[in-house]
Order: sequence, then structure tokens, then C-alpha cells
Amino acid sequence: MTGRTETALARWDFLKAYVRDWHTVGAVAPTSRAVARKMATLGGVQYARAIAEFGPGTGAITGELLAALPADGRMWAFEVYEPFVEHLREHVHDSRFTLLQRSAADIGEIRRAEVPGGFDAVISSIPFSLIGPDGTREIVRAVAENLRPGGMFVALQYHPTFLRPYLLEEFEQVRRNPYPWNIPPTLLLTGRGVRRRT
Repeated sequence: MTGRTETALARWDFLKAYVRDWHTVGAVAPTSRAVARKMATLGGVQYARAIAEFGPGTGAITGELLAALPADGRMWAFEVYEPFVEHLREHVHDSRFTLLQRSAADIGEIRRAEVPGGFDAVISSIPFSLIGPDGTREIVRAVAENLRPGGMFVALQYHPTFLRPYLLEEFEQVRRNPYPWNIPPTLLLTGRGVRRRT
């Protein structure tokens, strides 16, 4: 199967998934390669030993993260939507990649068991505005607690304002990177420098 045909099928699968369960999927199409590469760059994946991806979907971002990840790096992907889990199991074959059918909020359990030093980066495509305040705060706090010092959180969002206040609760530095040419238009938010709790 050609790469172009595989991409077309992934887009079709993504659209069907959105129609069936928009609250979980959150987008009508996979992320563009340009945006996926930018996420890898913002997260410093090319220098990382351990990264996590939240909501990999059909693997559009996953492929670019693995392409950037060093040969001795490892990646854990958290995906709850069963059809996407099956798609990733069928199409992603890389010894550095571990797929987990678990909530992103469980990242702490994985860090304690397998990444004692903390994650270098967490890359997320979760549609936080559809999860709501409580779920968003839980996941963002879990990210902050399980990043290594200097680690980066990179979140792709379609809602322009929802996530930033929650990032500011946990991170000292929060930046916005808009990508209006993506379909749909995308905002990348980064968080760095975990706030110390008093």
C-alpha cells in the first residue's frame, strides 16, 4: 500500500471516528506533518530519552515523534478510543513504542514503574475543552508531576482559550504557537518550569 493511500485511509478512519464519537476524538482529520514535526521540535524530542504521547489517534503525530526520537529513546502512548488502539497496533511497529489503552491521567503509574527520572516531554492531542475543567486539571497536574526538571509539555488544541489557564496553574512558562493553515486551524501550547507547591 502506498503512503498516499495509507494517509487517505487514515483521514477517512479519523472522520468516521469523529462522527461516531466526537466527544472523545475531538477533530475531523489527523494533524498535518508540518504541525506534528513542530510539536516534536518544541518538545525537544530529538534529545529525549523518555516521552509520552496523549491521544495518538491514527498515528499522524506518533510517526513524527518516533522519527525524531533517538535510537535509545522510549515512547509511551496513551489512547482510550478502541478503534484507534487497533489501528496503532496494526500500523506502528517500533521497539521503542509502547501503546497503552489507558487514560492520560495514569501517567504517574507508568513513570513510577518505568521512568523513575521523569519524562523529558509529554506531547498531547487530547481535546481538553471537551473533557471539561475537572478532567483537564487532573491531567495537566499529572503531567507536571511526572516531567523531569526542564521537561516540556506540548499540547495541540482547537479551542483558542480553554487550556491556557490550567497550564498557568502548573507551569511558570506558557507559550502559544498558532497554525491557522492546519485543517482544522490549530493552536500549540507549551508549558515548562513546573511551579513549586507551597
